[in-house]
Amino acid sequence: MGADSDDERRKFDDAVASAQAAVAGLSDRYIGWVNDDLERLDAAIARLGRTENAAALRVVYDVAHDIKGQGSTFGYGLVTAIAHRLCRYVDAAAQRQTVDRTVIDAHVKALRTVVDNRIQGNAGELGAEILEALEEAARKSLS
Repeated sequence: MGADSDDERRKFDDAVASAQAAVAGLSDRYIGWVNDDLERLDAAIARLGRTENAAALRVVYDVAHDIKGQGSTFGYGLVTAIAHRLCRYVDAAAQRQTVDRTVIDAHVKALRTVVDNRIQGNAGELGAEILEALEEAARKSLS
């Protein structure tokens, strides 16, 4: 029983190590992917305010959701947190049928800053300040 258990543990450890190596190999490519997503986000934002406002907002939400899902996987926790807040704001703004582009633009600027400077993790106190400023801007916009 002990030998089988040790063998299973080694197989599991090998599989985990292999998966971690695969993610590490892709992390260099992540910056290109997220920049492509940011371009898609810019295109959707450019359509806001036109007759297709609801459709454009949906695309903004969808792209932000994609960005949110990938950030932490590749070590960019602050990207995930910012994109999550953008999703929440867009969802609330869509329900109220009112959008403040400056709030959306602030989120995108924060995302670009983190990505351009390759800020991994949550960025400690600075990251917390960025997130709080985005939360406050969203709160004011929705009040």
